[in-house]
Amino acid sequence: MNKAASGRRSETAQGRPRASTLTAQQALEMSHRLLQALSSAHLDFARGEKLQRLFDRLLGLLLELTQSESGFIAEVLHAPGEPASLRLHALVHHPWTQVAHPPQEGPLPFDLGREALSEPLSTLLASGEPLLLNEQQSEPSAEGLLPHLFPVRTMLALPCKSGDELVGVVVIANADDDYTPEHLERFQPFLDTCCSLLLGWRGEQRRYRDEALLRRQEEELQNNRDQLEALVNQRTESLLHTTVALEERQAQLLHAERMALLGQLVAGIAHEINNPLGYITSNLATLTQYLAVFTELIARYRELAEAAGPGLAPPQAELLSRIRAYQEQEDLDYLLGDVNDLLQDSREGANRVADIVRSLKAFVREDSGQQELVDVNRELATTLKVVWNQLKYRSEVRCDYHQPIPPILGRPAQLNQVFTHLLLNAVQALPEQGIIEVSTRHEGDEVLVRISDTGHGMAPEVLAKAFTPFFTTKAPGKGAGLGLSISADIVSRHLGRIEAQSQPGRGSTFTVRLPVARDT
Repeated sequence: MNKAASGRRSETAQGRPRASTLTAQQALEMSHRLLQALSSAHLDFARGEKLQRLFDRLLGLLLELTQSESGFIAEVLHAPGEPASLRLHALVHHPWTQVAHPPQEGPLPFDLGREALSEPLSTLLASGEPLLLNEQQSEPSAEGLLPHLFPVRTMLALPCKSGDELVGVVVIANADDDYTPEHLERFQPFLDTCCSLLLGWRGEQRRYRDEALLRRQEEELQNNRDQLEALVNQRTESLLHTTVALEERQAQLLHAERMALLGQLVAGIAHEINNPLGYITSNLATLTQYLAVFTELIARYRELAEAAGPGLAPPQAELLSRIRAYQEQEDLDYLLGDVNDLLQDSREGANRVADIVRSLKAFVREDSGQQELVDVNRELATTLKVVWNQLKYRSEVRCDYHQPIPPILGRPAQLNQVFTHLLLNAVQALPEQGIIEVSTRHEGDEVLVRISDTGHGMAPEVLAKAFTPFFTTKAPGKGAGLGLSISADIVSRHLGRIEAQSQPGRGSTFTVRLPVARDT
């Protein structure tokens, strides 16, 4: 806090008596009036009253409570690479009320650049800290606080902050008495309210701008429609195309949101599976070691039993006889061999679960939004593991991956979505049982992914509409008709394309062509 004071000032300044120290009752009444005005301001702003009127009332009350002559409320404007400036929203100077035409710089709000601000205001904008000045002089300073506006004897400048951001400033000047640090605490609710109103006003202005932009866009759209009115067929086709595109985009956004939620769910489930799976895998490895010890020990016991001759005492001979009988009854040799097979099957099962969990985590990993080098062979293998449960009962999947395959530049999560759509479409096209072939090739500067099925195929008129949004041959409720449309859009954003060949009764082949990443 800055405070300039070099001694006690006189009892009068500009002909006005000094204000006496506030009593407790006066301070309470002042706080009550202030809080009541602040509450009313919030309610009036919510009802739609203009910000300037609210600030005029609040500023007038503040000047009355502090017996100040002048003041203003301003918004702080921040521009990248530029010094902060002010936008005046309320300005009061009591001497103006005594003249017929008060001096004005223009209608409020009014913007002031940094070069137009006095030194105290520049200091406040630079530091963001309250500024308290009590100059010991009976005449005002020749330099005004604002250009061509009121001169200053004493001043209290208070920042309105939201966190670390300086949103606005409240400045009052030329009080009957010196300003004191107690004013800083007493007027903090006033500053918070001004900050809240300014932030709310900014939000309204953004909304007004957005609405104005939307209105302009709607007007432009209407003008375009009017111009195309004479061409009825073209206008109808254009409107239909626009409507379908908007619905497709909305459906894609909803689908992307569902996929993101599903990804979070699957990632959580995979994490929960991994913990007990780690215990199972570790325990199986330990149990295998224990079994080797038990097997070796049983072998040594057998050697001992064989070495024992007929000269054993009757109790030992009877015990050995019972052991051999129990061994034959339970078929110990079979048990020893079978337990190894059981453990091996358990280890393979645990490894299979771990592999599925890894594939799930890779499949639903969060899309960073950035392109990266992608191995399509690996992504295809991951997708096949995820959808395998839907493929294995109705199809024989044959994979033929070209090795090595050059990487492409893309987003793995989106490509997995394309491969999933094509594989599920392939299995759904099979009548009962069939074959799905998945292959990759490198041709020129492109990587090709082919997914073929031996299903019922498509007629030419159906194939022509295959990539049209919302077109489907499935029964109602079985599909939205967006899978191929979304896939084509994704591949297009990867600078590639999808080709489709199909013959009724002989199946279909979809080929995804993606450009090889350069400089790899």
